Amino acid sequence: MFKDIQKKLLLKYPLLWNTKFVPMVAIGLLLHLIFFGLGYLDGTIDFSNRNNLDIEVTCILFGVLLVVIIIILWLVNYFKNNSLKSFYSKSKYSLFYEWLQIFVVSALLITFYLPFSVGKQLHQRSYYSIEETTNRCKTIATADMFIDGSFGETEIDSLASGLIDSLGNKIALNYNPEDANTAEYATEQESMAVEAVAAYTYKNHIIFNGKKYDQFSLVNRNTFEFTVISREQDSLNRIQVQNWLHQDNKAEVKKLMDNHLSLIREHDLATNLTLDKWFEIVYKAPEFDEFLYIQPYLKQYETDESYNNYEMTSKIGYDDRKYSKYFVQQDVLKDKYDTVSEAHTDPFFNIEMILGFLYGAFGLSILIFSFRVTSGKSWLIAVVATGVINIVYGIFTAIVGVGNMYAYLILFTILGIIFYFFLIYFNKKNLQLSRIALNLFLWSFIGIIPLIYFIIQEHYASKYDYRTGYSYNSPEYLWLRDHTVHMFSLNFILAILTLFFLSKIIRNWKGISED
Repeated sequence: MFKDIQKKLLLKYPLLWNTKFVPMVAIGLLLHLIFFGLGYLDGTIDFSNRNNLDIEVTCILFGVLLVVIIIILWLVNYFKNNSLKSFYSKSKYSLFYEWLQIFVVSALLITFYLPFSVGKQLHQRSYYSIEETTNRCKTIATADMFIDGSFGETEIDSLASGLIDSLGNKIALNYNPEDANTAEYATEQESMAVEAVAAYTYKNHIIFNGKKYDQFSLVNRNTFEFTVISREQDSLNRIQVQNWLHQDNKAEVKKLMDNHLSLIREHDLATNLTLDKWFEIVYKAPEFDEFLYIQPYLKQYETDESYNNYEMTSKIGYDDRKYSKYFVQQDVLKDKYDTVSEAHTDPFFNIEMILGFLYGAFGLSILIFSFRVTSGKSWLIAVVATGVINIVYGIFTAIVGVGNMYAYLILFTILGIIFYFFLIYFNKKNLQLSRIALNLFLWSFIGIIPLIYFIIQEHYASKYDYRTGYSYNSPEYLWLRDHTVHMFSLNFILAILTLFFLSKIIRNWKGISED
């Protein structure tokens, strides 16, 4: 079938035949389909086991090897026929269309990870709807307050920390009123505040609904955070459980524990707790500070205890001695549902990833295209020249010790190469001398805007104020930093437009005499 298609393309669309575009697109789509299936397989979650199926690294390595082989075979067949060596293209923009086909093929081949990622995430989402996931995550998160949840931070003791005097008056910080509205002063005050926090003294209790509780009571425990539950809702869930404890609502607490144990049983996870025993050992009203610590993992084969991110030190300590003989595989439950939660909340793609693949495909297509329109010898010389230039500039920058020197040297070199190429082009000089310049031109012109952008950004980077002794970032720097993605997006569009007009120039350039 492909042979028949290729024959028709040769007669009607010789450019498509020459680039082997149709079979390569078919191969690329098949590659995407295969890796979508592998990704879907990798998205399998075993809720009763600590480790999920993980073939991602193996698949990526296999994909890279497979793509390299496909590209080599493609280029061998593609370079067999070069119309530029025997006749001029019929259309003045046919070179651009040829590059565009190379770019599409390159993009299909190097983006095999995208369908892998989508397939994996789709499978992880398929276990439960977002509503069901949210309900289950709420149960797991709030039940963590009765297992091994971290303790919340208490209020700062203003008197002991020196923020107020014995009469309750605030102690003002010394500052110069003339500096109060400056960015330097704001940064200085922020830095001083950060340094001071570590020296503050915190209260050993909390006040909830007018009642005093010890900082290590159940009332001050935190819930576990899932991405499917917003920060606001997470706080409301915590307050809800705190109210149950404060109001001695045993029925709601038992209902929560029973729902949690149902999840444990559903996924065949281990525990030596029953509903009555769990309630008995942790529900110590009215102070809730004499409860037993429940081991959140099965010790004989689970050793990772990093799931709980403690904000404050437990009064009993972190080691195993703080735990009672009771355990529940809460860490496995949190790990698995955290995966499902992130699958629902994470986007399939992000702009940074897409731009990365687009620039990768652009780079590969330009390397192939430049080899196509020049020659193998000039292409290799350009590769060596690129390496030598970067090494020399790198050594020189290290010697002079100026951080921006390398960027300036590369920028002016690119501009010099472009000027040299157009000088030869307009003066109709030696074609052989301009082939190397054209290779370097094609490889580097896309870097002009990013280089200028980052040079300007560096100019507005961290400023040091010798008067205050602090560094600060200017609003210009922050604006440029926040719009880096937009710059790369616009730069990519401009690069394609540049190639569109440059392709006509290259076509005319091929007509310059070899002498």
